[in-house]
Amino acid sequence: MSSLPKELLHAKLQGGFELRLAEPSEYGTVGNVLAEAFTNGCWVTEEYERGLHRIAERAKTSDVWVIVNADGVIVAAVLTPKPEFYHEENYTFNVLGVGTAGRGHGLGKALVRHALAVSRAYGYKTVELHSSPQMTHAHQLYYACGFHRRPDWETIIVDRGQRLLSFTRTEY
Repeated sequence: MSSLPKELLHAKLQGGFELRLAEPSEYGTVGNVLAEAFTNGCWVTEEYERGLHRIAERAKTSDVWVIVNADGVIVAAVLTPKPEFYHEENYTFNVLGVGTAGRGHGLGKALVRHALAVSRAYGYKTVELHSSPQMTHAHQLYYACGFHRRPDWETIIVDRGQRLLSFTRTEY
């Protein structure tokens, strides 16, 4: 974590929102917000939804970033791999979600931009994402943030036969 610039550790956003690392005591809330985000307007398997609540387990190898509103309520989150546990050629981020109370404020885009800044700070040039086919709102967000679909990389099968879509973005 010490290799991240100070401005990435805490940021004030428009509309009174703030982006910061979650406290361990907030992991249950983070899981609830992510489950709400992924089950409102999108279909996910029960297995996937259970995984959204395993934030404490995921926090062992990933940083848990949250956006809170002016009242300090968590309304969005994303996980980025900790570099000491992540040794892939391309960086990634996981389970980006905005709860219903945070929608319509550009918070999804703010989380993507933050994850891209984290990847650059760790020295990565390319970010690779995997997404379920039914997560069309997420795909629109990724395209808007400069990602491109990579059908040639779509080899991951999860949740009883579901093939994930691949997206990449490279910084030059």
